[in-house]
Amino acid sequence: MNHLLLLLDTILVLVLVLALFYLIKTLHSIFYVPYKIQRHFRNQGISGPTYRPIFGNSSEIKRFHAETKSDRNQFDHDILKRVAPFYHIWSYMYGKTFLYWFGSTPQLAISDPEMIKEVLVTKSREYVRVPYNPQSKLLFGQGLPGLQGDQWNFHRRIINLAFNTEILKVR
Repeated sequence: MNHLLLLLDTILVLVLVLALFYLIKTLHSIFYVPYKIQRHFRNQGISGPTYRPIFGNSSEIKRFHAETKSDRNQFDHDILKRVAPFYHIWSYMYGKTFLYWFGSTPQLAISDPEMIKEVLVTKSREYVRVPYNPQSKLLFGQGLPGLQGDQWNFHRRIINLAFNTEILKVR
């Protein structure tokens, strides 16, 4: 009987240690890592909306989309404001480059042409693109903006041939 109690105590301690380990790991990934990332980017001069634990900026993004849908002004031709209202608002507030959050995953938004060229051409394999939000997918479909890796490189080479300056001068 004494051995059984000792075994149960050992198992209980092991379970508690494992639970504590996973709790610390979860708290680390939900609180500390995003704080560290946001501080790193702020030190480089890149700001953005403040990280909210667990959900990130998802609630704000959802609110911006709801406000855009409720706006009945159908004659506005500013497509960015309708497809990605969060980007439109935050780029006005924080500048051309800003950091925002989907859950605990950071998203770096850029609109500087030189940085875009670096991401899409020079270092395309080092950057992973964000999956489309549903409204953007309706706009772009499965076209060029959604391609990554080898598919992107293949299509970029084909497009470069079509938009070669010598060919465009002839037309």
